[in-house]
Amino acid sequence: MRSADFVASIEAEWEPGTGFLWKARQGQFDSAAFERTYDKLRAIRIDEVADIPRRVVSVLWYMPLFLSWQVDRVRDSNGDVESYSRAVTSITTEIERILGTP
Repeated sequence: MRSADFVASIEAEWEPGTGFLWKARQGQFDSAAFERTYDKLRAIRIDEVADIPRRVVSVLWYMPLFLSWQVDRVRDSNGDVESYSRAVTSITTEIERILGTP
């Protein structure tokens, strides 16, 4: 997948009403939206020596941080915090695979 296509695909997860990230901001954990987002991340393959476009990095690194901020919103909405927390961990792990760790 070209980086522009990937960025557009992830940015769609911010769309009001349907996006996984938008729903998380509303305190909603939608497991189907999570799976869709997670599948997008799992499809990314970047050569270890390749340069990664700045926009790709920015849409990736912010996701775990943003999602971790929403735990209280999910809890306050009587959402499934355990499943949400596992989803956040899965996304974080996948982004670590893609970008590497320091």
